[in-house]
Amino acid sequence: MSVPFRAIHYFVEVARLQSFSRAAEQLHVSQSAVSHQVKLLESYLDKPLFVRKGRTVMLTAVGQSYFQEVVGALELVESATRNVKENDTRQVRLAIHGSLAVKWLIPALDDFRERYPNIDLTLQMLTQDGQFDSQWADCFITTQPPGTGYQRYHLYDETLKPYCSKSVWAEAHRITDPAELARFPLLSAISAFANGKPGTDWQRWFEKVSLRLPKTAKVHHFSHLLLAAEAAKYGQGIALLNEFMTTEEERKNSLFELPFHSIRTDDSFYFVYPSSTAKSPGLEALGDWLVTLCRNR
Repeated sequence: MSVPFRAIHYFVEVARLQSFSRAAEQLHVSQSAVSHQVKLLESYLDKPLFVRKGRTVMLTAVGQSYFQEVVGALELVESATRNVKENDTRQVRLAIHGSLAVKWLIPALDDFRERYPNIDLTLQMLTQDGQFDSQWADCFITTQPPGTGYQRYHLYDETLKPYCSKSVWAEAHRITDPAELARFPLLSAISAFANGKPGTDWQRWFEKVSLRLPKTAKVHHFSHLLLAAEAAKYGQGIALLNEFMTTEEERKNSLFELPFHSIRTDDSFYFVYPSSTAKSPGLEALGDWLVTLCRNR
């Protein structure tokens, strides 16, 4: 019996998604077809690849080892096929959080296209960090870089600084005591820290200078930094923002950094792509450009 390449392809999708049903959707086939191909591969290898407990699917030790070996090879085949199909134009699909794309990357894309006119860069909206589906994107900007099997470029460590509108800045920039900032409404982004507790960003900001967030402070909560930034821009209070969530134009005209200390969040951002495509000129060029863009921020 020859090597069952289709079965290997189906196995990789199930292992990636940890689900036979989701793999079937991704492959546009029936779930029974996926199960049949996986059983075929297990029979060929004479080894169990998955442990099935109800709807839960887990790789066995052998399955995990086999997945690590074959996934890179499949991605290399996919990349080589795309390169032939695309001729001289190198198409690169980058998955990135929407807010980061809108505020930071998109305003800088003209520079990238002038430097690399033969690279066709497509942006994909990253909806769930930590998932790296090479059929959907070639590379990713993530806060959860994979441990193995990927090239990794460190972009930046997230830092939060106090920003406000021009009208609020007119009064607040004269303040020298951090405690007095609590006189203004404080805009808090719940997603800024992994614990997801409302107000953590401002609590840590005050704690850094040995202060407590006053109980009398008016704290308005938002799910994401982008929403807090918009509220600050419209004069609704002071927000702790990641500079990468603001545009150069906003920092000149509508969002002003107050002269106080900053705090680090738990997140660092990385540009990653599969090691199997490490020799791709398009990916290397994009990675180098992104690193330079961050350093020049």
